[in-house]
Amino acid sequence: MFCEHCGDVDGDETGIDHDERDCPWYDTDNGAVTIDPDQLTISLQTTADGSPALRAAIGLLVDHGLWIKRLAERPGLLLIDYSGPDPEPYGVDWLKVVEALAAKDLPASSGELRILALAASLADTAARIPLGDAVTGLDTTNLALVLKAITLANGRPVAG
Repeated sequence: MFCEHCGDVDGDETGIDHDERDCPWYDTDNGAVTIDPDQLTISLQTTADGSPALRAAIGLLVDHGLWIKRLAERPGLLLIDYSGPDPEPYGVDWLKVVEALAAKDLPASSGELRILALAASLADTAARIPLGDAVTGLDTTNLALVLKAITLANGRPVAG
């Protein structure tokens, strides 16, 4: 059985065989993993360093202003290292994000959802998001953020 909390798969990850209920991270603080949005921003930016597309995706979420906080509230959409004394997020699970978008499991406006979908598409080539659907209906501010992210993902400097 796979444990969402520590990544254990029948004892392979942690050396012990357990399911979610046996995990030391299960039901900590009533099942909630607390993630500081500012720390998440720093961690995601650090992890993305070296990949223009991933930097652009994280930059789009940071520039948008809402999604980092929302992701911090949804640790199930993050990649988290549970090996230390405190859970440490180190990335976004983009495929889970795409699944949540497809399931309409994320409360947000249509424009906000498009921003997240575009970030997922930039970050992970397996996240197939139709560009035409994603950019249609974006307001001027969000469209500018998307164009900036696409420019950065392409490895080009953004005109200031």
